[in-house]
Amino acid sequence: MDDEDRFPPEVSAEGIMQCLCMLAEEAASLRLLRTLLALRAALETCQSEIAAGELLAPAEAAETAFPAGMTLH
Repeated sequence: MDDEDRFPPEVSAEGIMQCLCMLAEEAASLRLLRTLLALRAALETCQSEIAAGELLAPAEAAETAFPAGMTLH
């Protein structure tokens, strides 16, 4: 296995939007209405964050994603 295979590709807002769009399309084709609605809400939120320029760096996002005092094990 190459070193490059061990590390995930860089995450970008555009990549996240693309994944959310593909998932929404799949949910629509499978008629998963609640999933589709949730994905659309996520898309709108992501678009708003991109437009506002408020996307957090990965380390900052991990720190702010959970309430204070909550740790992942």
